[in-house]
Amino acid sequence: MKQILLSKILFTSIISLTTLFFSAKAEPVSEASGITGRVVDQSGGETLPYATVAVYNSDSTLVDGGITDETGRFTFTLPPGNYYMEVQFVAYNKEVVSNIELSTRREQLDLGTIALSSSATDLDEVTVTGERSEMVIGVDRKVFNVGADLSNSGNSAAEILDNIPTVAVDADGNVSLRGSGGVRMLIDGKPSGLVNAGNAEALRALQGNMIERVEVITNPSARYEAEGMVGIINIVLKKDQRKGVNGSFEGTVGLPQRYSAGANVNFRREKVNYFINYGVRYSEREGSGFSDQTFPQANPPFSTRIDNERNRSGWSQNLRGGMDFFLTPTATLTAAALVRFDDEENLGSVRYSDFAQDSNEPFRISERVDLETEMERNMEYSLNFEQKFSDHEAHTLNAFVQYMEDSETEESDLTETVLLGADADEQLFQQVYNKEQEENWLFQADYVHPFGEEGRLEAGLRSELRNIRNPYEVEELENGNWTALPEYTNNFSYDENVFAGYLQGADKFGPVSVQAGLRAEYSDITTFLEQGAVKNQRDYLHFFPTLHTTYHFSTYNAWQISYSRRINRPHFWSLNPFYGFSDSRNIRTGNPNLEPEFTDAYESGWVYSTDNSSIYAGIYYRHTSDVIERISYVDDNGITYSVPRNLAERHAYGAETNLSFSPLKWWDLSTNFNFYRMQTEGVFEYNEQRMDLSADTYSWDTRINSRMRWDNDLSFQTTFFYRGKQETTQGKRLPFYMLNATFSKEVLKGNGTLSLNVRDVLNSRKFRYELNQPDLISVNEHRWSGQEIRLTFVYRLNQKNLGRNGGNGGGRDEGGPGGEEGF
Repeated sequence: MKQILLSKILFTSIISLTTLFFSAKAEPVSEASGITGRVVDQSGGETLPYATVAVYNSDSTLVDGGITDETGRFTFTLPPGNYYMEVQFVAYNKEVVSNIELSTRREQLDLGTIALSSSATDLDEVTVTGERSEMVIGVDRKVFNVGADLSNSGNSAAEILDNIPTVAVDADGNVSLRGSGGVRMLIDGKPSGLVNAGNAEALRALQGNMIERVEVITNPSARYEAEGMVGIINIVLKKDQRKGVNGSFEGTVGLPQRYSAGANVNFRREKVNYFINYGVRYSEREGSGFSDQTFPQANPPFSTRIDNERNRSGWSQNLRGGMDFFLTPTATLTAAALVRFDDEENLGSVRYSDFAQDSNEPFRISERVDLETEMERNMEYSLNFEQKFSDHEAHTLNAFVQYMEDSETEESDLTETVLLGADADEQLFQQVYNKEQEENWLFQADYVHPFGEEGRLEAGLRSELRNIRNPYEVEELENGNWTALPEYTNNFSYDENVFAGYLQGADKFGPVSVQAGLRAEYSDITTFLEQGAVKNQRDYLHFFPTLHTTYHFSTYNAWQISYSRRINRPHFWSLNPFYGFSDSRNIRTGNPNLEPEFTDAYESGWVYSTDNSSIYAGIYYRHTSDVIERISYVDDNGITYSVPRNLAERHAYGAETNLSFSPLKWWDLSTNFNFYRMQTEGVFEYNEQRMDLSADTYSWDTRINSRMRWDNDLSFQTTFFYRGKQETTQGKRLPFYMLNATFSKEVLKGNGTLSLNVRDVLNSRKFRYELNQPDLISVNEHRWSGQEIRLTFVYRLNQKNLGRNGGNGGGRDEGGPGGEEGF
């Protein structure tokens, strides 16, 4: 009750103080003249979000400009005068609105509905000018239109994410944002098996041809689930609702062996829109690495050199389809289904060379070979109902239900052979069976009720019911018989039920936009380890306030302040007491006793956007309690275990800038720079030893993207990424850099694109880190994959090249799907 009361007081106080402070300064809206309107599709009447709107005075000088919001609306505050306006959007003809006259200071002119006609069937007569923005900066998010990035041709979702500013994907496929883990991954704003937590291969299997854009939300509002310590990454899949048949087809060949094909097709009738996405991929990916380990506290002390090689190969297929039923002009029912199949064979080898202290010759060498077959099936079914009420276009009700089933089976045959030593030629045979089955139900409803000119109230409910079953068995061949190893055999189950509700309000007071919300989430989590009948059940209720404020100096110049409270619940693999047996000397395990992390995040930034550039400069601070950190330690048998533990707390400070501009008409540049400091406090005790895990580190990363376009429809793009050294709680992560290059040529009169992508031009994509503890000193280097060369061809049916039309080098986003319209 005390927590509820404090949350209510905080929520009420923030709204009251912010409103009083800004409304005292704000000039009433009615004191300034301006124009407003809405952009729609001429044939179907659908709204067109992210359309470019530019306002000029009578001598053709640009006065103002911006991007339409999610409902297709735009608003500009202008002094009295005569103007004209140009409206553009991807694959549509430009519309010019002339003779706009504002005669008085208080005049508010509603231009009504501006309909754009599709130009998809008239490609021969269209002159392509401008460039769709790769990055659109919003109040609570950054939107990356991945189709505009040439280097994304033929890439997987993991590779696309690794090419987005402030996002990084490591050698294990783990995603981090602004240097920190704990990112919540969503598909179309919802959880999905395509990016299931703990399954790095899922991101690699999701083909980029299915992806429309990626939204990075660093400080989400109350309408989003509170999961995700450093924010949310939302992958939006492609779907089109224009009438007729349209789509795109893509094929890729590459070295090392990589073959893929995909199609995105839409067919729109009067009352029904059909959409389907399909992708198939075969790839072979080789990786390697080493680890030099020293054990100074062993008796006697010794060191080990571990060399590993792996080759992952196999097929992956994704099929997604559905229908939009336009029940009435204001009601839409969408049914969709998704199926994903993976069939892989993975061969890995680990060689151990053991050295006595101060010796250069090994006294023992052994090799462990793991032949693994992996099959995964993911199926999802969803039903979404949207009702737009006739009194106001922002007055909406959205209800959603989704069922997901995921099954993954891994079977391994392991052989360990002693190559040198007293027990030379001895062999050990083991086999591992691991099956993970998951079922997930999601129910969600969101209601938006507008009031006044720009205010709105939002409310929603959400329930997610999830259960996972994971039988795991390790057997060893003894005297011709397979015998289970009890210490590595168990049947683990995980049940998670989360029930949530939120209330959120927003309004605009002159140049000031204010939005505040409060979200409540009740979690009921139970784990059960069949071996020993160990049950661990916990439930907790928490409240998560959020606040977003924006001061609009003009339509394209704004200052933002935001706050949110977040949670990171330990996921299945973090709680599972055992997993991973390929490397018998380095074992990763989970911890059923982990507690959730909580983060209070603060952010302030300045946004400036024009028709050909955008700038964001901001600072942020995060305070996290019960930090989950993976700790490595050595047992009495010389086996290294990596186990997640709750530490004390962490403070993270940072400054980030994003800049996108065009120094020349044919040259686009964008860059990102992120500098941060992290202070971590904590200790770890084991075997009567106490390990100090405190760390204070400064680090930075940057990404520079250059794209040149010439009149012969040839483009050249380079992307350079650098991540600096970072001190960790047990050692340090070493610097990392990479360069990608892409050549692209428009063919078939603009209907096709041929691109050559060279990934990791400098052959530098190596992940290196060091551990320095009393019982373990380790130097490590791993490669996810080596250099890659890919040739991709894309053919568009009744579509323009989305990467070469309909926008500009930058812009400001007023929201996104489920986003904050106008804030």
